[in-house]
Amino acid sequence: MLKRIFVVILTFALTACMLLGCSFFSHDNERDMQQEVAVVQSYRIAGTVLDDDGNGKDYEYTTPEKIIYKRDLLEYVNNNASSLSSSFSGDPEGLYKYCVRMLITAELVTNEVDALIENEQMEWGVIQQNVIRSNLYSIVDNTLLSLKNNILDERGQQQITSIDEDTSSASTTYPVKPEAEGDADDDAENTETEIWTPDRVSWPGINGNSDERSLDREAMTRFIALIKSRIDGDFRLDKPDRKWLKDKIDNEIKAIDKLIDTQGIEAVYPKIAEYSYPMSDSNSEFGYIMYYLSGESLERSQKITAMQTYLNDRVSVKYDEVAQSYSTLLNEQRSAYDADISAYDTAMTDGSTTVLYHANNNYFYVKHILLPFSDEQTAALTAFKNRADIKNLHEKEQKARIEDYRAWLADSIVCYPHVDGENDTTRPMSVDQVLAHVRSVMTPLASNVTLANEKFNDLIYLYNTDPGAFGNDKGYVVKYEIADGESETYMQEFADAAREMRKNLAVGQVYGEPVITDYGVHIMYLSSVPQKGAVALYDKTTPNGEQTYYDVLEEPIRTARENAAFADWQSNILIYNYNKYSKQYEDNFSDLWEA
Repeated sequence: MLKRIFVVILTFALTACMLLGCSFFSHDNERDMQQEVAVVQSYRIAGTVLDDDGNGKDYEYTTPEKIIYKRDLLEYVNNNASSLSSSFSGDPEGLYKYCVRMLITAELVTNEVDALIENEQMEWGVIQQNVIRSNLYSIVDNTLLSLKNNILDERGQQQITSIDEDTSSASTTYPVKPEAEGDADDDAENTETEIWTPDRVSWPGINGNSDERSLDREAMTRFIALIKSRIDGDFRLDKPDRKWLKDKIDNEIKAIDKLIDTQGIEAVYPKIAEYSYPMSDSNSEFGYIMYYLSGESLERSQKITAMQTYLNDRVSVKYDEVAQSYSTLLNEQRSAYDADISAYDTAMTDGSTTVLYHANNNYFYVKHILLPFSDEQTAALTAFKNRADIKNLHEKEQKARIEDYRAWLADSIVCYPHVDGENDTTRPMSVDQVLAHVRSVMTPLASNVTLANEKFNDLIYLYNTDPGAFGNDKGYVVKYEIADGESETYMQEFADAAREMRKNLAVGQVYGEPVITDYGVHIMYLSSVPQKGAVALYDKTTPNGEQTYYDVLEEPIRTARENAAFADWQSNILIYNYNKYSKQYEDNFSDLWEA
């Protein structure tokens, strides 16, 4: 779990590298912007490197001096205005002082990482650089989108709401199933050897119709003008330690102009955000402008993440500790649940307790796919229930009439399979067609519970509309026998069907008929039936999952140890270095809140 200070630094570092924020630099206030608001002095970091034989070798790393200018502070505040406004409303002094602290702290963390990288104690290679490269292109893409919308606004035309249709699951109508661990491992393995490059389909000026290509070219032209303006007259590039970068940027501007003259503006995009530094094996002329404007902040963010990972990786948890936690919790639950069955009922239904001991087998889990009524159908059902002739019927007959009407409505439900989290409206399906597909997939797997659970999860992501069903690896917990007067947790039709499944089906099977409630049609699946007694330490927590009870019990122990390791590092290194090696010049920026 990321500790708070890392979350804060990382969040701000990532947002402090945008291109369209206000520039506080002008020739009229150049001297003011050059004032130093803080400095992180050069200091030595000492450590020990262990060789393959376990022998230690001491090393020292000398950090460069880091100067934070007033311009850095103002750009930082501007780029993070939305995040800061709620925390420092009416307190501009607190805001600017806080931001200076964050800028200093980010430099101190980066120094620690650089020392580890320099002495081969932390990996820094293609994987990390690929993250920076892809994030750089995300910044370019978002900037180009804003520029295109500016152009369209000038023309009085409709603006573009998103870069493309390939949106993340966080912004889609329905969640997209996460990649399996094996797939993620394969991707990670590829990134170890392959340098990331943007897909050609994303290159502006070469795709789409003539109007779209023209818009892309105009936006790219404005983008080049924008980055040149951000570089022009930037005093920070005239500092002695930046001369190498200033020379690279000057040469890159010439290379861009030449590329445009010889190959056209379309040729610039695949070059402009190349992450050339610090890739020693790159001889490219491009990428240094974007490194200065955004890549350096992204690099710092990546190093902050690496520091957190480094600290966490040094924490270990022994098997005996987890086994002891398991034994203690199991004995506590056995004693409590056998003495008071209501305590077991509470643990099973609250969803937050790791249950190691089942006092009975009265609970089971079901999953479902909800094919909902449309808004119009829901309104029609409500109107039907409120009709005077229906409300005046005897309860039993009233229930039968409503069930018949719901069944009639269900025949008209239109379902759509989900593609990348959105309804594929080109493929309308009836409830019977969806059910037939579910049965064709699930029936052959009835004897393989693990695979059946996995496939039903796939079907949930394909057809389901109930938000609570996505990512719910166990499913919904249902009580088989409820006491007199005990209230029902679910719609009665859903609960009755669930208990019918528990009574007549084996785990891994789909209920034979669709179940209709006021929400629509439910295709139900018996997920698991915990047996009375204790679970084993290495039992899986879900039928098709990878997580074991060992993993669950290890997590709080590891988190507590990571917190302790972080607190120790923060106190003995980060805060110590902050107090000893950083200086702030409040007089140089106090006018920002005194004005």
